[in-house]
Amino acid sequence: MKPPLPSRQEAVQMARAGMELVRTQVFPRAERVVAVARARWLFRTFRTGRDVAAYGPVAARNDGHAELGDKLTFLGGMLPTSVVCYEHARLLVGDETQFNYGVSVEAWESVQIGARCMFASYVRVSDRDGQRIAPIIIEDDVWVAHGAILLPGVRIGARSVVSAGSIVSQDVPPDSLAMGNPARSMSLDLVSRDATGT
Repeated sequence: MKPPLPSRQEAVQMARAGMELVRTQVFPRAERVVAVARARWLFRTFRTGRDVAAYGPVAARNDGHAELGDKLTFLGGMLPTSVVCYEHARLLVGDETQFNYGVSVEAWESVQIGARCMFASYVRVSDRDGQRIAPIIIEDDVWVAHGAILLPGVRIGARSVVSAGSIVSQDVPPDSLAMGNPARSMSLDLVSRDATGT
């Protein structure tokens, strides 16, 4: 004896559930597989960790020593991200760091980016500005907001935030907010206290 067929309403609900499953689980996994394959091709001259993914176009060039950590993500968007390591230069990027579209990272001598950092769109990081070359160090858990520029020789301390449009020409201490042109730093503790009124 055959089981009873579902009613029309039950069939529609089952179809919707199946479509939702495809939308929320199958498509994202398929996109990730494609993004990882794209990253393998784009960063074939880099030393790369596991599960690096490029969801959009990336202009990648390595003539020096470039290492990318595990689970990096390059998001897609209107403009490609550019990652360049010139001859004799060193570029290191830590695990789980994320780059939005239109980011430019250039290493002429040395650029080090820590783990779990986030770069918003149109951020510029270069250790050369036409006048001088000096290493850039970005420690762990740093967020660099839209359109910010990091100039040669700066060190951005761990857990700091560089606000949108800022131009950073001096070191930023850990747990700080850097904002303005030229950027000035203040403790994130002061910012949070001021926001709560205490």
